[in-house]
Amino acid sequence: MAEQRRKLTVFDRSAIELRLRDGWGVRAIARDLDRSPGVISGEINRHGGATVYQAEAAVAQAAVARRLTGRKPVLAQDGARFGQVAELLRLGWSPEQISGRRQRMEAGMEQASGLSVSHETIYTAIYALPRGELRRELISYLRQDKPLRGRKPKGSERRGKLCNMTNIRERPEEVEGRLVPGHWEGDLILGAGGASAIGTLVERTSRFVVLVHRPTRKSDVVASAFAGALAAIPAPLRKTLTYGQGKEMAQHASLALSTGMRIFFADPHSPWQRGSNENTNGLLRQYFPKGASLAGFDQDDLDLVADSLNGRPRKTLDFATPSEHFSMLLAERVGRKQADGLAVRSET
Repeated sequence: MAEQRRKLTVFDRSAIELRLRDGWGVRAIARDLDRSPGVISGEINRHGGATVYQAEAAVAQAAVARRLTGRKPVLAQDGARFGQVAELLRLGWSPEQISGRRQRMEAGMEQASGLSVSHETIYTAIYALPRGELRRELISYLRQDKPLRGRKPKGSERRGKLCNMTNIRERPEEVEGRLVPGHWEGDLILGAGGASAIGTLVERTSRFVVLVHRPTRKSDVVASAFAGALAAIPAPLRKTLTYGQGKEMAQHASLALSTGMRIFFADPHSPWQRGSNENTNGLLRQYFPKGASLAGFDQDDLDLVADSLNGRPRKTLDFATPSEHFSMLLAERVGRKQADGLAVRSET
């Protein structure tokens, strides 16, 4: 049997019209055009039947049908879903967060609502936009491009070492598993020329972020600023802090004393030992670009940024937000402590 072509051409349709006028049957036309009888019969029936079939009209109707059929973009630029996705991008949500949050909120309703969309589809829709202001705007809301990264050469550290540090290797095993809340990571992000900085604190289990205003990088000011921020956290969620070996933490002993937390220090040039904090610092660069001065931001500004970041759903939290997860942990821990206190008082 001869291999069948997928589409009928203008020549094929003209031949069908002429053969029908000459009284040919479907099977004879099919043999003549090297097509299956089903293809010829379907073509004739779709366009009026054997007595009225016209090649020109059949060509035009087939072209319209091709335009109306076929796969349509899931996120067409002029569609309602595209507008909803664009608004969430403007709020700082990533494509993966948008997709995951929809699935979480509409569990069991995706097919009925038609709102479920994958993060790859969102990326594809953004980069498929024609060049212009909208495309540039939406791409600017995506996560930052990672700069070239590499280890610093050995011997490049010239700031000396902190005294009486407790190395990360002595940290309790429960910290590594992220199952027990209350363990924090800390760092700073620097502004232009290192002249300004913002302190960052991240709770490892919930990824909850606290930003700390730092008018200076002096160790006593840094310790006081961190102590004030951590003191606002209830004691059950304030166990340990893991930090880099920056000289701004020279007063770590006083910070540990004022907060009741044990402080551990990561190895030099080992950002993976504070992975939550490093990832958070990368996200914060959307708000505080590298090379920009950070001196103009006060604590109110930092609180707004932290609220925005804590309000984004996270894949690692099954697309709950850090605020939701931290609030749940807080209710569990504080409630448990209060219950234990009541039990002790009742026994006495």
